[in-house]
Amino acid sequence: MVMIASGLSAMDRSLQEAARIDGANEWQVFTRITAPLLMPVLLVVFVTLIVNVLKIFDLVYVIPPGNAKPAANVIAVEMWRVSFGGGNDQGLGSALAILLLILVLPSMILNIRRFRQDRQR
Repeated sequence: MVMIASGLSAMDRSLQEAARIDGANEWQVFTRITAPLLMPVLLVVFVTLIVNVLKIFDLVYVIPPGNAKPAANVIAVEMWRVSFGGGNDQGLGSALAILLLILVLPSMILNIRRFRQDRQR
């Protein structure tokens, strides 16, 4: 929310005012002016959230009570459980780690490309 708020505060308000003067309603101002100008900020927020959700481990492992732990499961917890938590199946654990890498890698590549494009401007 802080990043989105800072993106909104850095936005040039004269573009929105010009669109309103030209007869655009608020929905058109949002979809054609505000959202495209906020797209780089929204992309960073989206990528950061995706990476954090895929890599979350500690909260899912610590917070649920004992009988709810099987229902509260994510890839990182399952990887740890089958590799080190009594499953003794390091092959499946490494396969889950590779799956996690494959899921995180595209978002990281998009983020790196965007940073490089911003640096060149």
